[in-house]
Amino acid sequence: MDSSNSKTVINTLKAVSDEVRLRILNILLNGTLNVNEVQEVLKMGQSRVSRHLKILENADLIVSQREGTWIYYKLKESPTFGYGLLQYLFSCKNEIPYGERDKSNTLNILQKRQESSNRFFNQIGKNWEKIQNNVLNPEVYRDRILSLLPETVKLSIDLGCGPGGLIPFLLTKSEKVIGVDVSQKMLTEAKSKFQEDPRVEIIESNIEHLPLSEEIANVAIASMVLHHVSNPLLVMNEVYRVLQSEGLLFIIELKKHNQEFMRDNFSDLWLGFQESTLTEWLKTAGFSVLDQIELNTFSIFQIIIIKAIKKGGQNVRK
Repeated sequence: MDSSNSKTVINTLKAVSDEVRLRILNILLNGTLNVNEVQEVLKMGQSRVSRHLKILENADLIVSQREGTWIYYKLKESPTFGYGLLQYLFSCKNEIPYGERDKSNTLNILQKRQESSNRFFNQIGKNWEKIQNNVLNPEVYRDRILSLLPETVKLSIDLGCGPGGLIPFLLTKSEKVIGVDVSQKMLTEAKSKFQEDPRVEIIESNIEHLPLSEEIANVAIASMVLHHVSNPLLVMNEVYRVLQSEGLLFIIELKKHNQEFMRDNFSDLWLGFQESTLTEWLKTAGFSVLDQIELNTFSIFQIIIIKAIKKGGQNVRK
């Protein structure tokens, strides 16, 4: 082992030799959190939490990502010594101090995020399409989605279907479409549109935990929904589970931006995504990326479309 590798191993082992830092790593196993949220879980001051986060980041165990004025932290998932060590530590997570309490507090925070988003969408209900048009015309990307779909699809899943604006497009190529959303007001609107159409099924559910059997769908579409989700990787894991072998996942998202009004006005949790972030998550979930497209729009935003395929086998992270 050369000196640089030896130094990396030593720094990593030092970083995980502290109880607080072990707790932080265990917390981030449940999702990406900002400094204030880590503070809330640990019940510690910001300066202390920030110092431990910095040590973990310097040890290459976690990475930070800026979302406007907020900074979020997540576990690093590249195949390094630190990654391998984390896998071992998490296999012994029952031994980590305050593990169950920290997990419960973390899940409560993630639930609060979801509830905030739900309140927003329940308030706007059927006006969502009109509101979207004021910022970004959905037809810009819906036509492109349609062009990328196979000519014949037995079952498609529309993740975060809202009032059902994408479903008529999917029906032109799908024998059946399942729309999934967590907002009751949105779903009421969708059900009223398609209640007479036997090809459409509308389900109320959080998309991180789909109430669907394994390997039932041919195609899944996550159109402008992941930036409202606390843990996008968890969604990708769920989609992998419900897709058949060779099934396709289409992600349509805003490219990374710094427009804070989207968080304030539209309950966006993430201010878009880098393509590299989305493709890294997809590969972690077990997908192979087939195509990446970037669309310019008539607004300040750019759109990313990613087409990925389930190649069989089990996903990396359950």
